[in-house]
Amino acid sequence: MNKYKFYILVIILVVYIISPLDLFPFVFDDLIASGFLLYFWRKFKNQKNRRNYYSGGQSQANIKTGSGGSMSLDDAYRLLNAKPDDPWSEVQKAYKEKMAKSHPDKVAHLGEELQEKANELTLQINKAYSIIKNDKGSRG
Repeated sequence: MNKYKFYILVIILVVYIISPLDLFPFVFDDLIASGFLLYFWRKFKNQKNRRNYYSGGQSQANIKTGSGGSMSLDDAYRLLNAKPDDPWSEVQKAYKEKMAKSHPDKVAHLGEELQEKANELTLQINKAYSIIKNDKGSRG
């Protein structure tokens, strides 16, 4: 549910709750409308929190790939939250943790926008992992 639909729905529910016209006598329908309002509010907040989580925090947003989509070795380490002097097992652990959090299958139930961001992030993580793997392999 995008934010405009959410706002329109909230406005309609609030106007219905406040208005003196009721489909059912007493306050029964107002309680139901209030329940729907609370449900949609929580659902919207949860989606917003997930959207912020999968949009890639500040550290990932600042990583930019150069022209042609090339990524430097420093950017690759920064994306995986690893250090150049970490052993290969630590790099693998960081890679697995990042993939577990941002894999597209984990966000399949969310909107298309988040799925696309998860796909982009997964591709960047895989690219960073292969860059580090090639660098560690060439050093021997």
